[in-house]
Amino acid sequence: MEETVRRLEAALPVVAKTGKILFGRNNVLWALRNEADKIKVILVARNPPPGLLEEIGPMAEERGVLLLRSRRTNLELGALCGRPHSVSVVAIYDFGSAPIEEETLYAKQ
Repeated sequence: MEETVRRLEAALPVVAKTGKILFGRNNVLWALRNEADKIKVILVARNPPPGLLEEIGPMAEERGVLLLRSRRTNLELGALCGRPHSVSVVAIYDFGSAPIEEETLYAKQ
């Protein structure tokens, strides 16, 4: 799974430019409640705010959405996504032109 996270982090700048991503706790919670079937993966920063994992984790598991922990801090995750601020969680809907295949995300779990 560590390799999957590494590959996803490496592709994140391309995903952010060419794919479809939702940023932030409220947006990701909304997506989990309303369109979980469209989410490919949720990536949570290494240092999420208190309560974020406890709120998002069970909901993602219940709805069958893959949740991964990043090796990056929220500031680093924001920078990878081309954002000038911290990003604690992202929901990826579409990888765009990034070289990530959905099957590989689930292969080594």
